[in-house]
Amino acid sequence: MSVSRLLCRVLPVVAVVSLGAPQAFAQGDTGSMQGRVFLEGTREPVAGVAVRAVPPRRAPDGSPVTLAEPVETVTDGNGRFALNWMRSGIWTATAAAEGFEDAVLRIEVTQGETNACTATKMQRCIQPIEFYMAPDKSDAVLEVEQVLGDADLANPVLDQVKADLTAADAAYNSRDYRTAIDGYDKLVSSWPQMTALHRDIGDAHRALAEFEAAVAAYERYRTAEPDDDVIERKIARTRLLMGDLGAAGELAAADGSASREDLYNLGEVAFNQGDVDTAAGWYEKSAAADPEWPAPVLKLGLLALNRGDIEDAKVLFQRVVDLAPDSEEGTQAGAMLAALP
Repeated sequence: MSVSRLLCRVLPVVAVVSLGAPQAFAQGDTGSMQGRVFLEGTREPVAGVAVRAVPPRRAPDGSPVTLAEPVETVTDGNGRFALNWMRSGIWTATAAAEGFEDAVLRIEVTQGETNACTATKMQRCIQPIEFYMAPDKSDAVLEVEQVLGDADLANPVLDQVKADLTAADAAYNSRDYRTAIDGYDKLVSSWPQMTALHRDIGDAHRALAEFEAAVAAYERYRTAEPDDDVIERKIARTRLLMGDLGAAGELAAADGSASREDLYNLGEVAFNQGDVDTAAGWYEKSAAADPEWPAPVLKLGLLALNRGDIEDAKVLFQRVVDLAPDSEEGTQAGAMLAALP
């Protein structure tokens, strides 16, 4: 018997850079971030999360950044947020809410018509930013009682297992992942029926950017608990961080569980790798998953334009304008339409 532990480490996956033009900065020298905050392992949005980005100390050319200030906001009822007035450079973005671990991303913001970004730390630059909030690990006593309660063990033994799991969770919550992994490993070696610990081990390895070890632990958990559909998404996102586009795409789309953002992000990875045909396929699937979302339609229009198919590009840009005329995508599509013959 196993108890599914909902508590897991945040996964930094994606980033977006888009152009803005506040009066305080020079035209073309500012950008913005936008995205959503979800409960880890789900697509359930988290409202009321404080999202704050601290500016870089230096610009990409090495010059000191003196005008940029931290920017912050709070997610709405759908977990959405937007941060504006951002200079080029590596920003540190933090999502924080009571009862959750802080989720921290380092995002390199660059400017230009391509909205280009570069890989920073564990993160690939993909639209939009997605934070995954993990509740603090807890309920070790309850888990031990549910898993080992029928094992006819002496009370001192059960008490020791509870103490060991509580200590491992405490190490994890304090970000001492090595100690947490050692503790979880010892427990699952002695009590193999505590299968949920394989997922905790994977979470800790993933937080350390040890992605192969994380996937191996997640797969052990999946073997023991094949009915837990959350693990598929964890494996997919970890493989995506490893740059394994094919494996990540196959897993993310399994059983129709991929969200529009998952499919869009896979398109972005393919595009950044120069595989425009594969990128177009993912954008099309993203658009099919949510026909009202303008982001993948805009990308399809840009790809058509790059192929020299001006008429198709016009149709797609017009669709973006029709879907969301006041959005950033609608503004960009309108400008493209005005510039085309």
